[in-house]
Amino acid sequence: MNNPNIYRYGQELKKSVRGFRLRKRLLAEFQRSLTPLLEDVPDPSYEDLLDAFGPPEHLAETLLHEIDVLPLSWKAKAGLAVGVIAVIFAVGFGISSFQNIPEEGELRPDAVPYTGNIDMHHFFAVDDPFTHGDSHWDQPRGMVAYQVELHNTNSVYTNIFVYYSDRQPPHTFQVPPGETQVFVVNDPHPGPHSIAFNTPDGTLSGTVRILLSDTPIP
Repeated sequence: MNNPNIYRYGQELKKSVRGFRLRKRLLAEFQRSLTPLLEDVPDPSYEDLLDAFGPPEHLAETLLHEIDVLPLSWKAKAGLAVGVIAVIFAVGFGISSFQNIPEEGELRPDAVPYTGNIDMHHFFAVDDPFTHGDSHWDQPRGMVAYQVELHNTNSVYTNIFVYYSDRQPPHTFQVPPGETQVFVVNDPHPGPHSIAFNTPDGTLSGTVRILLSDTPIP
């Protein structure tokens, strides 16, 4: 394989263990396990490999643990190693694939800001004025939706940018002067999110609230 990132990962994997035979076996199983990844990402970056397999030393530690704790023949141990790599890859590749799927959000012109109960099922993660610094929140895995409520008290349009992934473009839309907009996402990525604002003349005036919900927002 001519990909320098694959070579680098393999070398780091080899450095994590001792013994020529074990290093050779780990490298061989790693290269065999690359096939599903290469079908989806023909020329993976080092970050793609980390997403799929985790850090090389962690993969090596897991394999060594599984091999050492059982009194198996080398052939059986090698088979177990393949199975462990497959599980690790499946988890990592699932996360990587999920990150490649964009959130689906929609503006709801007829919607109104949330006025229901605030509890563990529905709560505001952000309640801020528009500022030149981003507002941030973390989307918990158990919260399956979020609603962005924006009230523009300025005399010019405010441009909105909602960031949720390094691999996907942000949600972008505008809030007209003096108006309120509601934007809903019912398939959010878990993890860090942020929202940024700008205007044609550089002034900002308005408020943003971000409601998290553990049920889809109708």
